[in-house]
Amino acid sequence: MQLSYLSEPSVLYNLQYRYSQDMIYTKAGPVLVAVNPFKKVALYGNEYIKAYRNKTMDSPHVYAIADSALREMKRDEVNQSIIISGESGAGKTETAKIAMQYLASLGGGSGIEYEILQTNPILEAFGNAKTLRNDNSSRFGKLIEIHFSTTGRICGAMIQTFLLEKSRVVQCAVGERSYHIFYQLCAGAPTTLREKLNLKKVDEYKYLKQSCCYSIAGVDDAEMFHAVTEAMNIVHISKEDQDNVFAMVSAVLWLGDVSFTIIDNENHVEITVEEDFISAAETVSRLLGCSIEDLNLVLSKRHMKVNNENIVQKLTLTQATDTRDALAKALYASLFEWLVEQINKSLSVGKRRTGRSISILDIYGFESFDKNSFEQFCINYANERLQQHFNRHLFKLEQEEYVEDGIDWAKVEFEDNQDCLNLFEKKPLGLLSLLDEESTFPNATDLTFANKLKQHLDTNSCFRGERGKAFTVRHYAGEVGV
Repeated sequence: MQLSYLSEPSVLYNLQYRYSQDMIYTKAGPVLVAVNPFKKVALYGNEYIKAYRNKTMDSPHVYAIADSALREMKRDEVNQSIIISGESGAGKTETAKIAMQYLASLGGGSGIEYEILQTNPILEAFGNAKTLRNDNSSRFGKLIEIHFSTTGRICGAMIQTFLLEKSRVVQCAVGERSYHIFYQLCAGAPTTLREKLNLKKVDEYKYLKQSCCYSIAGVDDAEMFHAVTEAMNIVHISKEDQDNVFAMVSAVLWLGDVSFTIIDNENHVEITVEEDFISAAETVSRLLGCSIEDLNLVLSKRHMKVNNENIVQKLTLTQATDTRDALAKALYASLFEWLVEQINKSLSVGKRRTGRSISILDIYGFESFDKNSFEQFCINYANERLQQHFNRHLFKLEQEEYVEDGIDWAKVEFEDNQDCLNLFEKKPLGLLSLLDEESTFPNATDLTFANKLKQHLDTNSCFRGERGKAFTVRHYAGEVGV
């Protein structure tokens, strides 16, 4: 659709009109605008793939973008990238999967393409969760690099992941869920595995019951568990390794149920071990393959080295609880990294690498909640970087070429987000540098960090100090209070 007059109202009106007609894709120069229909639309499948491959259909579509990337990679022998951005719930992960399906169809033949597609159920189970805005929200960023042979066939792939939201393992808001795999394991594990892992119902685990949300409408967690195990088989994760993976998942859940007993008048603690029944601590130690004494040592004491002397400090109830939660987060993050490593071994390009590849970036969208944490801080910084990349390639470089070629043109004004990036990146007085510095001080707190920011950053238009330990960052997509 060609607009006779280009303005924000006319663009929004036409997007809304096309959306009402189930035309969810609109082309704006080199950019494809996709509006999430939140329903099944008959725009995908083999017939559509064939039509875009044979150029019998040319309406805007993810297939068309993937086809252009594939053709240009072959023609120019230059690696291509498909960058998918948008707010949380906009449909980025589904769009990435649709692009992968098209590339797998056109570049298939070796069988590796099926393995690539089967990575999705695994990564979604361990890296996605229900949020208030999205029932299948990616809580990590992903770059998948698909490699092609000289004949245009897929010969392998590599996945990189970023910024897994570790805090979701131990806490999530009311109405949200933790990672899908926790619920899938509890719902779908066969009897022998349930007994081996001492599994309970999802509403009996402390980490899961705090949000009062245990299911997703229209989703069968037991069925999804079987899909995950089948996908693990396809990417060559052995049965023994699968059992160990699920033991780690169960251990993380049980860690949340580990309690502590105060042992002196200074509020120092030890883990609680019951005489009459198997305690959470005993279950955790068995699943992790350690003694309960070692677990108690890790959770109730802090080991430090001062002047070449080892010092053991007893922990208070609050400190021990924080240590327990930190261990749960670290275990889950390590498990997620291990899974990605195993998947990459299965998809390994090895000697088949030709230098030809198409990369698909699916990263968190911009986020702003009532309560924002370090995760939102990192996510929104990454989105600022992505926005600058978009601005640079769509506006800056294009207009620089016009100047060099002496082309008569009307300058397009756009909002440059360099000030916000400077706020984060400037050294030595940027957000990241100041955070690194403050983290080295043993007595640093949220308040001392916030005061340092207010002292050094108040002159930046993208920063505003708030009362107490709070501050606000003005991003390209809106203000976010931290």
